[in-house]
Amino acid sequence: MIREPRGQRTDVDDNGWPPARRPWFGPKRFGIGFGPQTWQGVLVTVVLVLFVAGTAVVTGGHTPLMVVPIATAILVPLIIMWVQRR
Repeated sequence: MIREPRGQRTDVDDNGWPPARRPWFGPKRFGIGFGPQTWQGVLVTVVLVLFVAGTAVVTGGHTPLMVVPIATAILVPLIIMWVQRR
Protein backbone atom coordinates (compact mmCIF):
# COMPACT_ATOMS: atom_id res chain seq x y z
CA MET A 1 0.00 0.00 0.00
CA ILE A 2 1.40 3.43 -1.00
CA ARG A 3 0.83 6.24 1.46
CA GLU A 4 0.79 9.92 0.59
CA PRO A 5 3.11 12.19 2.55
CA ARG A 6 1.24 14.25 5.09
CA GLY A 7 -0.02 17.59 3.85
CA GLN A 8 0.39 16.72 0.16
CA ARG A 9 -2.44 15.93 -2.21
CA THR A 10 -1.86 13.96 -5.39
CA ASP A 11 -5.27 14.71 -6.91
CA VAL A 12 -4.37 18.34 -7.77
CA ASP A 13 -1.55 20.00 -9.71
CA ASP A 14 0.90 22.63 -8.42
CA ASN A 15 -1.74 25.37 -8.70
CA GLY A 16 -4.48 23.46 -6.89
CA TRP A 17 -6.43 22.40 -9.98
CA PRO A 18 -7.59 18.81 -10.51
CA PRO A 19 -5.94 17.43 -13.67
CA ALA A 20 -9.22 17.20 -15.62
CA ARG A 21 -10.22 20.82 -14.83
CA ARG A 22 -6.88 22.52 -15.37
CA PRO A 23 -7.30 25.75 -17.41
CA TRP A 24 -5.98 25.65 -20.97
CA PHE A 25 -4.53 29.16 -20.64
CA GLY A 26 -3.05 30.90 -17.63
CA PRO A 27 -0.46 33.42 -16.47
CA LYS A 28 3.07 32.94 -17.71
CA ARG A 29 5.80 32.06 -15.22
CA PHE A 30 8.12 34.59 -16.82
CA GLY A 31 7.05 37.72 -18.65
CA ILE A 32 3.71 39.42 -18.96
CA GLY A 33 0.44 37.96 -20.19
CA PHE A 34 -1.11 34.56 -20.59
CA GLY A 35 0.01 31.46 -22.43
CA PRO A 36 -1.06 27.87 -23.03
CA GLN A 37 -0.84 25.63 -19.94
CA THR A 38 -2.00 22.29 -21.42
CA TRP A 39 -1.80 20.45 -24.71
CA GLN A 40 -5.30 21.73 -25.54
CA GLY A 41 -4.09 25.32 -25.13
CA VAL A 42 -1.09 24.63 -27.35
CA LEU A 43 -3.38 23.09 -29.99
CA VAL A 44 -5.71 26.12 -29.96
CA THR A 45 -2.68 28.43 -30.25
CA VAL A 46 -1.24 26.52 -33.22
CA VAL A 47 -4.61 26.44 -35.03
CA LEU A 48 -5.10 30.19 -34.53
CA VAL A 49 -1.57 31.01 -35.73
CA LEU A 50 -2.12 28.88 -38.84
CA PHE A 51 -5.49 30.60 -39.41
CA VAL A 52 -3.93 34.07 -39.23
CA ALA A 53 -0.96 33.06 -41.41
CA GLY A 54 -3.22 31.35 -43.97
CA THR A 55 -5.48 34.40 -44.19
CA ALA A 56 -2.43 36.63 -44.65
CA VAL A 57 -1.17 34.44 -47.51
CA VAL A 58 -4.55 34.27 -49.25
CA THR A 59 -5.29 38.00 -48.96
CA GLY A 60 -1.75 39.22 -49.44
CA GLY A 61 -1.71 40.55 -45.88
CA HIS A 62 -2.59 44.09 -46.95
CA THR A 63 -6.30 44.25 -46.48
CA PRO A 64 -8.74 45.40 -43.82
CA LEU A 65 -10.00 41.79 -43.73
CA MET A 66 -6.92 40.89 -41.65
CA VAL A 67 -8.77 42.37 -38.67
CA VAL A 68 -11.06 39.30 -38.60
CA PRO A 69 -8.39 36.60 -38.04
CA ILE A 70 -6.39 38.80 -35.67
CA ALA A 71 -9.48 39.58 -33.59
CA THR A 72 -10.37 35.87 -33.63
CA ALA A 73 -6.87 34.94 -32.45
CA ILE A 74 -7.22 37.37 -29.54
CA LEU A 75 -10.83 36.65 -28.57
CA VAL A 76 -10.91 32.83 -28.71
CA PRO A 77 -8.35 32.28 -25.88
CA LEU A 78 -10.03 35.00 -23.80
CA ILE A 79 -13.43 33.34 -24.22
CA ILE A 80 -11.97 29.94 -23.34
CA MET A 81 -10.39 31.38 -20.17
CA TRP A 82 -13.66 33.09 -19.21
CA VAL A 83 -15.72 29.90 -19.70
CA GLN A 84 -13.26 27.75 -17.74
CA ARG A 85 -13.10 30.13 -14.79
CA ARG A 86 -16.90 30.06 -14.24
